[in-house]
Formats: sequence, C-alpha cells, structure tokens
Amino acid sequence: MQSRVGRGNEPWALGLVAGLLILALAHSPVTKAQELLHYDLSLGTDYRHAQLDWNIAGSLAGTTPNVLSELTWHDLEIAQVTAAAQVSVHDRLVLRGNLGYGAVVKGKNRDSDFDGDNRTLEFLRSDSKGGGEIADGGIGLGYQFRIYEQTAGHYAHVTPMVGYSRHLQYLKITDGMQTIPATGPIANLDSKYDADWAGPWLGLDLRLETGERTAVTIDVEYHWADYYAKANWNLRDDLTHPVSFRHDANGFGFIAAMALSHAVSKRWEVVARVESQYWETDPGIDTLYTVNTVTRVVQPTVTRLNEVKWQSLSAGVAATYRF
Repeated sequence: MQSRVGRGNEPWALGLVAGLLILALAHSPVTKAQELLHYDLSLGTDYRHAQLDWNIAGSLAGTTPNVLSELTWHDLEIAQVTAAAQVSVHDRLVLRGNLGYGAVVKGKNRDSDFDGDNRTLEFLRSDSKGGGEIADGGIGLGYQFRIYEQTAGHYAHVTPMVGYSRHLQYLKITDGMQTIPATGPIANLDSKYDADWAGPWLGLDLRLETGERTAVTIDVEYHWADYYAKANWNLRDDLTHPVSFRHDANGFGFIAAMALSHAVSKRWEVVARVESQYWETDPGIDTLYTVNTVTRVVQPTVTRLNEVKWQSLSAGVAATYRF
C-alpha cells in the first residue's frame, strides 16, 4: 500500500499556516484594525479545457501485460465559477484562500483493454460521453517583499507562499458505444469515477506594477499530492457497488498562472487570468472488488496502477473588491 501524504497530514499543514500567522501578528505593532489589515474579495468565472487518464497493468509487478486497461476523459469543456479571499497584514503577511466549482458541459471518454504489452492487441474498446463536476480549494500563507524599481517608478511584489489544497474530479461515463468489437450502443451505462488530489504546496507570487492602475501577476506552485479515487462501474454485476474498485498513489502537481489586473476605482479591480495545471501520480495500487454472484463473497484483487494524469487549461475574468 502506498504511503498517504495528503489528507493524513492535513492538520499539520493547517497548523503550520495558523502558527505562522499568529507569530507574525505577535511581532506586528499594535495599530488600528483598519491600518493593520486589508481584505480582498473576488468572484469570477472561467472556461476550462481538461483531460484525465489512467491505466493499470495486469499484475502487481506491472506485467502480463504492462497496460491491461486504460481510460481517458478527454476534450472536457468546463464552465466554472471561482471565489477567493485575501487578508494582508501591513501589506506584508498574506493569507489567502480560494474555491472553484465547475460543471462539465461537454466531453468524451474512451475505455480500452489490451492483451499485449505497450497497448497492443486491443480486444475491447468503448467510446462514450464524458461528464461530471470538478472542485478546487486551497489556503496559502506568504510574506510579501516590495522592491522599488526606480527606472520604471513602480513596485514589484515578490511573495513566497506555503499552503494546502484539494482538487476533486467527479467524472461520469454515459451514452456508450461499443466499438471493438463493434456491437453498438451500451444500454443504461452510468459509471462514475471520483478522484481526489490533496496535499501541501510551495509557491511564488510575483506582481509587477505596469502603470498607476495596471499590474501583471505571475503565480507558480509545486504540490505534493496524495491521490485517492473510487469508481462505480454500474453495468458490472461481478463487481461490488457503490465501490467497484479504488486507486491509491502518491504524486505531484504543478500550477502556473498569469493575470492582468486593472483598477477601475479605489476599491474595485477587474482581472483577466489564464491558468495551467498538470498533475501526475507515481505507480500505485488498483484494488478491484470482485463479488461471487452466487455466494456474494467479495474477493479484493490488487494490481499495479501505472499512472494517473490530470491536466487543464483555463481562462477567465474576475472582479475584486478591496477594503
């Protein structure tokens, strides 16, 4: 069984954030609350294009064959809403949180099984509609360094960050068509795959003032991920329900974003933002729960989860209010 590095250490990550915040406040001079704290609240909407794929081997050793089954949700078009909040202390210490929810409005799924190594001798394939929902959330704490550029007459803000996040994909497979062998529509297909990436991260935030009212922000984050997923293959009578199999693995994630902001008033700012995410697991464990249709005895079987990948590209706009 893979070691779990994400949810199991959630209290540690949250405790670190809280501890650093308390330490910084303890060393801050006592001033009026309005001079000490500033708040930013943002609401936005994004369009996101994404893909998730995973594959397993025929054995725990990764053989017979090295890729037995592979599933891909691709061309996922996602409509998303986002919310974020930030508290800054003396414009130095920064505590921020973000939430996002998206619905898949269009997508595809392919499920392939192989008898030969390296995805050869494909004997079973279905092409279906891919749908579902996604959610992202996280918190982060950082300290902001301000650097004055005399030539440009503007400030650059550099903020190292530490935090904790979760990224969820609740994906569905419906409206299936069996293409190998070509037997046609798959009646009543309604399978589900729920994935969860969770863990701490380190990042760097760079904000460059490009004018009196405009700024460019670049964010990069590296994540350590504890990956867990469970599936319900609704047409498989030989598997248990609602959990037909599960996946466990360790992995990593990389997030990079760029934003252009423009202040339309003293309090209001509009932001245009693009973001790229890439997540991948190390080899892990696939646990299949087979049930005897006569005796109803459940027999877990483990094999190698070769890898899971989740990647997305999004673009959107947001409005920010500061007080």
